[in-house]
Amino acid sequence: MELKNSETLKNLTRAFAAECQDGAKYQYMADEATQQNLSYVSTILKGLATNEMAHAKVFYEYIYQNAKEPNLNVEIKASYPMAHAPLVEMLKIKGDNEKKQAEVVYPAFAKTAVKEGFTDIAKKLESIAKIEAIHGIILKQIYDKLSTDTLFCSDKIVPWKCSNCGYQEDSKKAWKKCPLCSQNQGMIKLNLDCSREDCGCASAGFDKVKMPLNSSKSTKKASQTTKSKSKSAKK
Repeated sequence: MELKNSETLKNLTRAFAAECQDGAKYQYMADEATQQNLSYVSTILKGLATNEMAHAKVFYEYIYQNAKEPNLNVEIKASYPMAHAPLVEMLKIKGDNEKKQAEVVYPAFAKTAVKEGFTDIAKKLESIAKIEAIHGIILKQIYDKLSTDTLFCSDKIVPWKCSNCGYQEDSKKAWKKCPLCSQNQGMIKLNLDCSREDCGCASAGFDKVKMPLNSSKSTKKASQTTKSKSKSAKK
């Protein structure tokens, strides 16, 4: 099947539009975080925005490299969330949206891609789904801490590190102003719950977070089924 005649083309167009919108929204949220003196939260959000625009580029490049029509116009039917709320509420809204992309939307797109013979983009959709899952976890953790006023305190002794000068001390509560460089509390690196060493979250402004690893199972199964059908047809 040619890409220009496929449902995968429409799905990639939907995904491209969604990723571009997410990238813009995270930039807006980052600006709001900066205004609230939450500089490190702003850094994380800017990292997410960078990720989303990189995902959009993956989809866009795949379309124009494989559809082979310079003036391609793709008609799609889709709805996109346009919610606007205070920063803390937007963290929850966007976190839920990332979770849906990771667990529902992109796995479905990948499954369709495999059925239509586009296994290469299916793999990329799986990879991006894992990253969106990480985004959802990050946003939920920041939301939970910000909404309960525990962003800069803990029930146990933890390390607090200034992202500006590197000063660090261990305590249950972070300083209001860095003892070394006098930057405000918002410059402190957030203590997010982590487990994997190789999750690749550093690009979004933190070290590592827990990430589900089962998102590729359905696509692998679908790929195996497609190969079996293909062999039977040849016989």
